[in-house]
Amino acid sequence: MLDWRSTWDVRGDSGVRVGVLLGRLARQPDAVGVWAELEDRLVVVGECCCSAGFAALPGLARLARCGTTEHRDRAVDLAALIVRTLHRYDEHDDLVRADPQALAVLHRLAQARLPECAGPELVRRLQDALAFAGYTFWASVSLDFTDEHYHLHCPHCAARLVIVIGGYGHYSAVRDHDDGDIHRVPLAPAIPEDLTGIGRWVHGVATAAGDATLAGGITYLFGRATCGMCGSRFDLADWFEAENTPGQPIDPIVPRTDRSA
Repeated sequence: MLDWRSTWDVRGDSGVRVGVLLGRLARQPDAVGVWAELEDRLVVVGECCCSAGFAALPGLARLARCGTTEHRDRAVDLAALIVRTLHRYDEHDDLVRADPQALAVLHRLAQARLPECAGPELVRRLQDALAFAGYTFWASVSLDFTDEHYHLHCPHCAARLVIVIGGYGHYSAVRDHDDGDIHRVPLAPAIPEDLTGIGRWVHGVATAAGDATLAGGITYLFGRATCGMCGSRFDLADWFEAENTPGQPIDPIVPRTDRSA
């Protein structure tokens, strides 16, 4: 059983108060000010870097599963902010792995909200579902394909590249301070039917929601890029994730073969 005294919140206070707040919400989910205090103790500037936050995930899963739609959404939203930071903060993995079913519950609840969403809300809640499924990197990546820019190094010559997906085009380039994007090479989009895993799932969600911009952007993000400096071609999404994922990524939640289910 968790000892809240061994955890701390973002204020540096003992996690005991977090446990008290979760218990109160379980009994009285509409208690005035309790949600706000809980959020203030667990998240700062949209991130969680405290042990009490990761320890709170099972309690948030219970609140999400048993509460009204309003309280479900609030619990899922708060839990998603916490889980997204797993990509950067891994010193409390043991607290997350202690109850993997909590994240599986949150994953199912997050997925169930998707048919209700459209536009920016769809992207945000889609990323919540990605985070709970273990795709913490992709949950933190912007998917605004009206004007998206990603930066990475060529896996072959290490040239610094910019990947543009949006209204300005779909290409890789070298960004020059004076001349803008030079050495441009068009991206090769994936064929939707050939997408697999996360790409297939996100594209399917976008298509079902009628979001052609998101669906189209995903085909480019999960397609192939060419380096304008050395001419090498590479799988864009695979390399983007590999270059930005820690050496021991967290994988406590949904088995890899089931992550897009």
